[in-house]
Amino acid sequence: IKADLNEIVFTKGATEAINLVASGLGQSLQAGDEIVLTEMEHHANIVPWHFLRERQGVVLKFVPVLDDGRLDLAAYRDLLGPRTRIVAFSHMSNVLGTVNPVAEIIADAHAAGALTLVDGCQAIVHQTVDVKALDADFYVFSSHKLYGPTGIGALYGKAERLAALPPYQGGGEMIANVSLDAITY
Repeated sequence: IKADLNEIVFTKGATEAINLVASGLGQSLQAGDEIVLTEMEHHANIVPWHFLRERQGVVLKFVPVLDDGRLDLAAYRDLLGPRTRIVAFSHMSNVLGTVNPVAEIIADAHAAGALTLVDGCQAIVHQTVDVKALDADFYVFSSHKLYGPTGIGALYGKAERLAALPPYQGGGEMIANVSLDAITY
């Protein structure tokens, strides 16, 4: 993956990376806000967004898959609207092997004002991924897909997007000052 080191967060896996982003972004979402997913997603890229549906009333919309295994991009564009906040999708399907037109999907999402999260677990082993060229806001993958150890994953995030996320977990060296009634991060 081609990215700056300060834009990489190591996690326990792609699932944790997706949950980290969903949890952080979810704090700013309101009932009726929309998240666009696809019908070809791995459960790891569906369940965290369902949590936001259950807990905050966000609306999940799904891009259909055509008979030949490609995403229905016309339907995708129709799903994008003024309440679309996030588009989360697979770079490559773990079931169909379909390689999605990532840059095009991201460009359409950004044109609608939405952030993007790309599940790159399947694609990362088959190609060099340039997240800057793709313009992905977030991109996740797991080490074991690259023949590395299990229990390690990575989250790429644009520096400004990572900085805008609220803390996912607390403690340790993330704190400047702690008192009984205040915390300075």
